Amino acid sequence: MREESVAVGALRLDCGQTLAAVEQRVTMYGTPAADGSNVVLVEHALTGSSRVADWWPGIVGEGALFDPREWCVVGINALGSCYGSTQTSCRVTVRDIVRAEILALRQLGIERVELAVGGSLGGMRALQWALDAPERIGGAVLVGAHDHHSAMGIALNSLQREALALDPVRGLRLARKLAMLSYKSEELFNERHGRRSDRHGRPCFDVEGYLERQADLFETRMDAASYVALTHAMDSFDVRGAGVCLNGNGAVKPTLTFVGITSDWLFRPQDVAIAATRFALRGFDAQYLELRSHHGHDAFLAEPTALRALLEPLISTPASAAIRSNSC
Repeated sequence: MREESVAVGALRLDCGQTLAAVEQRVTMYGTPAADGSNVVLVEHALTGSSRVADWWPGIVGEGALFDPREWCVVGINALGSCYGSTQTSCRVTVRDIVRAEILALRQLGIERVELAVGGSLGGMRALQWALDAPERIGGAVLVGAHDHHSAMGIALNSLQREALALDPVRGLRLARKLAMLSYKSEELFNERHGRRSDRHGRPCFDVEGYLERQADLFETRMDAASYVALTHAMDSFDVRGAGVCLNGNGAVKPTLTFVGITSDWLFRPQDVAIAATRFALRGFDAQYLELRSHHGHDAFLAEPTALRALLEPLISTPASAAIRSNSC
């Protein structure tokens, strides 16, 4: 594993402001081929880091879907996050985040990636790569994400930011609890917790103890300002009107794979499927797959074995094309 901070210089944001000196925290597993044919960019979700093997076992690591002995796996901490990349109080967009990533990879001598893969906010970033830098990417895989953030998603993020504005510490805890409700399914909560008393003997229901534990963990690792910045970035994401990718050689349309999760009510599978159809109608090689799970939105993290089984037939070795042709 190789990890470093990469200075990319000044970055003009979509909001019109310019960040004078941007750094990107990059973690790399494996060695990139000169033509980028073995490079997979793994994009983290809202609270993740560039150390992708730490939070996505089964997908990244020795013996995993993306094995560093074959692939060069790259993780980049999102602009505005608190895990090594530049933090900012400016409003950043998913496009801003991707623009900074492109500059960081260029500094590292990586001009092209074979695949960009991510869940949730990471899926948004992967899709933005396919739209903004189509000549630099072979394909994108979006898991539990589609081409815009819904009204429900925006509303939930707004409530979490309101909690942070009231109190940055207690608000961060409450924001995490609200988020966990949107990441899990009712079926899972009933199965795991039901109306049982707290398993550790505290005077509360077990589900309350679970939320308290999640808040404890989150408080030690997340920054309130970063949470605000990245939830705003998610809310701003809407590429439903996009679809024409051009470079100097003509039309370029990377392969797009949208993965819906059956019990996800934050990014509903029917909306993910509609997004896939929307891009297929614009001439993209876009397909929809479905991950069957009762884990809710978190299934892309909670069930890496099932996700690997779903994606593995589509992922070739770096010596061949990244995603085989497959009709919707």
